Amino acid sequence: MPAHARDANEQRVGSSPVGGLLLARLFLPFALGYFLSYFFRTINAVIAPQLTAEFHLTASSIGLLTSTYFLAFAGMQIPIGLMVDRFGPRRVQAGLLLLAALGALGFAWGQTLTHLTIARGLIGAGVAGSLMVSFSAFVLWLPADRVPLASGLLMAFGGLGAFVAGAPTESFVAAGGAWRDLFVGLAIGSVAVAAAVFITVPDHSRRGTGTLRELLSGLGRIYSDRVFWQVAPLSITALGAAFALQGLWAGPWLMQVAHKDSHDVGIHLSVMAVALIAGSVACGPIAALAARIGIGLLQAVTVLSLIFIAALAGLVMQWTEVSLLLWATTSFLSNPMSMTYLALSQRFDPGMAARVSTGINALVLVGSFLIQWLVGRIIALWEPLSPGVYPPQAFQVSFGMVLACIVVAWLWCVGSLIASKERSA
Repeated sequence: MPAHARDANEQRVGSSPVGGLLLARLFLPFALGYFLSYFFRTINAVIAPQLTAEFHLTASSIGLLTSTYFLAFAGMQIPIGLMVDRFGPRRVQAGLLLLAALGALGFAWGQTLTHLTIARGLIGAGVAGSLMVSFSAFVLWLPADRVPLASGLLMAFGGLGAFVAGAPTESFVAAGGAWRDLFVGLAIGSVAVAAAVFITVPDHSRRGTGTLRELLSGLGRIYSDRVFWQVAPLSITALGAAFALQGLWAGPWLMQVAHKDSHDVGIHLSVMAVALIAGSVACGPIAALAARIGIGLLQAVTVLSLIFIAALAGLVMQWTEVSLLLWATTSFLSNPMSMTYLALSQRFDPGMAARVSTGINALVLVGSFLIQWLVGRIIALWEPLSPGVYPPQAFQVSFGMVLACIVVAWLWCVGSLIASKERSA
């Protein structure tokens, strides 16, 4: 699209009914895609007992099964950046959601752990672009003053997906609903959203040469940056733990440590989702408050991470009487802690912002995979009390090791930032 045409289009977006229609055409399909992404990410925390019973899974095997989502998700980040640059957000997101639908069908029809693991990987790959592709579309089509609002509302839709995957889905399963039927419905929904994206989102693709070389060159600059590696370990461990624990191990912890029934677990997961939505909305005010009191985003994130560490410590100590508060706190802080993405993006040229975000996001998702899997491996070192049920000590040790990694990363980050400030003084 010529520059003058795009400028005119942006004016229409901001000042006319046509603009409101275009905003809806952009926002709603992408928001539904992000809803599905978070639903898929969280659903195994609800159906873990059914999967464990039907396939005779250990803590290690269900940890590997669920974490495959993050591994596939991480592996798609850089290819998605290339595809969006080449084919545009509309085609990429629609195609990816069809891949997620295929994975959902494979999961619904899976007969072995291997089948489920492959299908879970396809799901992760299929929803891997739901956030970054949406951001690209918003930047491309919306005026700059509309992008933060659209992005914040999009992340809130993710929290809504996690909410629906909590108590409503638990109630469906408790009433006799089959998890296989649920995934067939998710496959149909993914196809419907893919069609909505393809039909309603404006088209935009760029054809050029040297894209791969430029992308890899930019990644080299990002991954060799000193400040990046001062901050990245904290993001990888803290955000990785938040995604991994909320996406699977919250449910088993609540059942086997806090001795909650399935109804209470569903309520906990839904409250966590509401907290996630609230945290998304709070990102802007938190950033504004940090600027008002004279601290940068990285410093603000270290404070938020310290609160996250305190909440996780409560889970390690197994303070079950305040379990709702502890889990809600970890959920609330997930998106505010991700403001490191924005802070790091500000160190590079604006044209590299997407590569910075996908660069660190890939590492965070690999961290999520490793944490989700390793927690299961550690828990499986204990003899189960009954099939799929492990003693509280197993969770205490596994969560404790995650906590120790985050504390080390936090100390590294804070110490490095202090040293950098002293050198520049």
